[in-house]
Amino acid sequence: MKEWEEELYRYRLTPKPPRKPLQAFIELYLETGDETHFAHFLHYYEPALNDLAIGYVQEYAMQGHFADIKSACVYGLLRAMQGYEKEKGPFVPYARYEIKRAVDDYIRTMRTGFTVPTDKEYYLLRTAMRLYAEHDYKTNDETVALIAKKIHRKPERVREMLRGGLQNMQFTDFYRTYEDEDGEEGAEDVTCDRSREPSALFFRDEQSADLYEVFHSLDYRERDMLSLHLGFCPECFATRDKDCKPLETWTYTDLMLRYGLSSPDTAEKACKRALEKMKAALLNSL
Repeated sequence: MKEWEEELYRYRLTPKPPRKPLQAFIELYLETGDETHFAHFLHYYEPALNDLAIGYVQEYAMQGHFADIKSACVYGLLRAMQGYEKEKGPFVPYARYEIKRAVDDYIRTMRTGFTVPTDKEYYLLRTAMRLYAEHDYKTNDETVALIAKKIHRKPERVREMLRGGLQNMQFTDFYRTYEDEDGEEGAEDVTCDRSREPSALFFRDEQSADLYEVFHSLDYRERDMLSLHLGFCPECFATRDKDCKPLETWTYTDLMLRYGLSSPDTAEKACKRALEKMKAALLNSL
């Protein structure tokens, strides 16, 4: 077997384990703590894992990093397991955010060679870059001083962080080259699609991550009511089903009946309180 083929079948087991739904393996692992069940999960989930890793390789032009990105995906699965409960729905959709986060953590250190040593420092870098964007990417003394005061770092350190942050925005080459499904190599000018501009992707991902975190800081009923009323999946934030049809939105009357509330106004107030909690959490994270 060639080296690249071994990377595709890294988690294949011989003999093949008994086949079960993927969710069953996860629940057995959580109940028993036996890593064998997670190994069985990876055996059957590996084809999807390969597709995920290949997608990231192509999206970020990370040729030669397939095995490492695949390992980052597995790390994301393990990290998702730490906060997962059956009541939160199927595990695989639930884990997508942590998988994306783990891959981004890998890419931000490997793409440019710039590393952030701790999660706290990375959080400060994200905050600095967000403030930097709010001030129209101006690196004058006034802007640097404002950011330094906000994150409690010296101006010299802030300038260093901004340089590193700008490097990490260069996730995508001007041209990306990779083989298509037929094995033919092609080149794509990524500047043709302005929505794929690295800086736009960077801040969109940051915004999505922050929203995901504050949303999941709400209690279960608040998350369920908001997602039903606004029409999105509470785990992956999708607004369409598998047939690409928009998800149904529930009225306050529907929510009243679901939760046995006294009136539609009570349901409305509950949704508004949840939104206010999210707003406050976002402001506190700046």
